[in-house]
Amino acid sequence: MNRTLQNLIREEFCPNGIWQLSNTMKSVLKREISRLPKGEVSESETRYPESPSAMRAFLIKFFTRHYFQTQHSLFDYMTSNEFLSLLASGKLLILDVGCGPAVASLAITDMLACILEYLENMGECSKGTIPKLTYVLNDISGICLGTGQRMLTNYYLIGRRYGSGIIHSRTISTQKAFPDNMSQLRRVRLNLGTYDMATFSYVVSPLNEDKGFNGLVNGLLNIGKLCSHNGRILILQDRFQAALVRQMSRAIGISSHKEELTQYVYPSRNANETYTYSYYRCLYAPDREKIVGKSHVA
Repeated sequence: MNRTLQNLIREEFCPNGIWQLSNTMKSVLKREISRLPKGEVSESETRYPESPSAMRAFLIKFFTRHYFQTQHSLFDYMTSNEFLSLLASGKLLILDVGCGPAVASLAITDMLACILEYLENMGECSKGTIPKLTYVLNDISGICLGTGQRMLTNYYLIGRRYGSGIIHSRTISTQKAFPDNMSQLRRVRLNLGTYDMATFSYVVSPLNEDKGFNGLVNGLLNIGKLCSHNGRILILQDRFQAALVRQMSRAIGISSHKEELTQYVYPSRNANETYTYSYYRCLYAPDREKIVGKSHVA
């Protein structure tokens, strides 16, 4: 992608180095928060919501933080010629593990909508080339899956008001925990093709606790077998799990990076309220040659 177009898209999402929501996403987030009840919830319940009031707290405190991490981590890839060539297939299959309320899926969709709009305005693509998006949402929380489906639906409804031409194909949900749901994910791959983007948002730590380190690593390696060559796997984790992220990345043979991000706060108390924080990310192309099922020493 030419540098001018990349700069235009960066200015749209991150003017002056501060990440901000699009008008569509502001409306989607505001609508969802307004429909959920207020209530006292713990920090743990806020991070892993299982009730309407906990989901409201998550949307207020953590949604945009995880959302912007996804966009920040994928920006260079999604504005590359490699990604645009992937779109030539006419479809994009997104696997969102630990999806919460479809945070990463919404972040990817909104950035893609902006990219396609600029390409169309510059005469580099037509509406007939816009890909259909299919989402595979995975979370053990029913309220996360339900909220994610609703927010994706609202994104497309509201997006049309702002002139978005992006096409929603379908959403598939699985509540069985990763990697125990691998047979389900394989069936989707057989029916719909390889996954083009697979995201793992803040699930490395709980998966390590529940499935053990070898289960976590082998699950990630197995996902690589289901992904397209030009696709990407993205792992996000907070800065407090630095040792685990480094250990996992070494076992898989990938690199991990500590990132810093500044964003506008939503919902904001004033128009100029910002927040800066750090997190860890691993972004890599799937390697189909890796041995799946090998034992990894923690």
